[in-house]
Amino acid sequence: MQTVRRLYVYLLSGISLGVLAYGLIVLLDAIFGQLGIGQGTLIGRDGDNWARQQLSLAAALIGVGLPVWGIHWWFAERGLQTDRPNAEDERASVVRALYLTVVLVVLLGFGAFAARDLVREAVLGILPRPSADFYYGNANPAMSLASLLVAAAAWGYHVAIRRRDMARGPLHEAAAWIPRVYVYGVTLVALSVTLQAFGDLARYAGETVWTPANNPEDSYRSYAFADSLSTVAVWAGAWLGHWWYIGTLTNAGDWRATSESGARLRLAFFMAVILSGSLSVVRLAGEALRAILVPVFGAIDAIGGNLDGTDLLRTVAVALVSAVPWAVAWWLHQRRMHEEALQADDPARTVVATRLGLHAVALVGLAFAAVGSGWLFGLLIDVLLAGSRTVGASGFWRAELATFVPYAVLGLLVWVWRWWPIQSLHATDPAGEASSTIRRSFLLIILAASVLVTLGSLALVLYRLFGLLLGAGLGGDTISELSTPVGALLAAGTVAVYHGLALRRDLSLRAEAAPVAITEPPSTAPAGAERFALVLRGPSEGDLAAAVDALRAALPPGFTLDEG
Repeated sequence: MQTVRRLYVYLLSGISLGVLAYGLIVLLDAIFGQLGIGQGTLIGRDGDNWARQQLSLAAALIGVGLPVWGIHWWFAERGLQTDRPNAEDERASVVRALYLTVVLVVLLGFGAFAARDLVREAVLGILPRPSADFYYGNANPAMSLASLLVAAAAWGYHVAIRRRDMARGPLHEAAAWIPRVYVYGVTLVALSVTLQAFGDLARYAGETVWTPANNPEDSYRSYAFADSLSTVAVWAGAWLGHWWYIGTLTNAGDWRATSESGARLRLAFFMAVILSGSLSVVRLAGEALRAILVPVFGAIDAIGGNLDGTDLLRTVAVALVSAVPWAVAWWLHQRRMHEEALQADDPARTVVATRLGLHAVALVGLAFAAVGSGWLFGLLIDVLLAGSRTVGASGFWRAELATFVPYAVLGLLVWVWRWWPIQSLHATDPAGEASSTIRRSFLLIILAASVLVTLGSLALVLYRLFGLLLGAGLGGDTISELSTPVGALLAAGTVAVYHGLALRRDLSLRAEAAPVAITEPPSTAPAGAERFALVLRGPSEGDLAAAVDALRAALPPGFTLDEG
């Protein structure tokens, strides 16, 4: 019954809050318009009639939204009063945690987009104005300012509510991790958007320093630069603010620090940054190497460009500059993950952090290596069997070569770079590594992806072969049409066989290390006493006898530890 009541109260609170917020935005927009603040260029905004219409709409929305939201939110807050019998259940309810999370996400999104529009208009006030731009022609700074003010006020209020709930005592399970999804999710998204927009800024800066042959008009570049700069400014602020808040939680010195530092979502956040950072670095490095190989392989005509030395220098420089912040984010988060594992004074956590970092980057490198190798295998098959992909004046295969050689080479280097220490760990402790969930998940993910690629490739191959046998007239050169799926099949098969053998060896090691039942152990326990067999393992340099003596000394009265 309480859950149904909460669902009703918080659902109506959320809907009415949206109505109230939009009414306030319309009201502020009308006021700003009458004051001449950021009126924009939208059609129909001039005149007293427009202002009256906006005020009428705002009054209706606020008149409906405010009392409905106020009543339902009063009911929600009343349940948290200390004299209420179910106050603690209300504070720790899943519905309340979900409500706060959704509201914070929505408000932050509206506020961030509105702030970006305002910053973009401010930057465009300095740069040359776009001569004919759709977005600029429909800009509405007054509405953006109103949206930012309302969203910021509502967001700040709900943040204060969440902090008050946390200050009253520990929160567990869903009441703790659902709002944590917001914190780490926003931090991850804000960081990713910031780094991506920084790459766009690098591209526009490169086009300014090294003007391309197909030079776009300055007005376009002004708008694009302002849009990217505003995105960086707003989302970098969101990232820094949320990362600072995470830092205050981990340094709180109470239950919040313990809960935050050991949270799985925190570890997942680190892994997401490491994965996206390593993937972006390899991708951008591949773009830089591709720009160098395009003229080397004679693929300039194939990509339809007029590349010269300036274009080559710009493309390489932009790709490498764009890769730097991704590399820094990757390195910093991986370092932070290891530092926190060491500070926890838990050897198992340190091992987990090491395994996660190595296997995540190895997976990224293997993905690039497999895709690049599969495409190159296809080109090789086409050449050896006299297909049509490498014949003709277009020379598109040269562009394919310039694209996939960097991915194959860089991916293979990254995979070897991380796979080598993984294998070293395995050689040091075969049984421990074979029992690792991280290693087993890594191998199973690779096998699953390889099987899916194999199935897709086989389906395409059989489709072409059956079509050929049945005279379906599918068109195209059969060899060339089959070369790509066959190349993918070869790459996926190689990857599957290698890692499948590794998984099989691990299975054998786990079977050898499995506990062996003791049939008739000598016992000094009284007749009829219950028995439970355990296996004690330790490092090769450890003293098992001393460990056994320590266990015997720690046993409660009436318990014995017998040797089998």
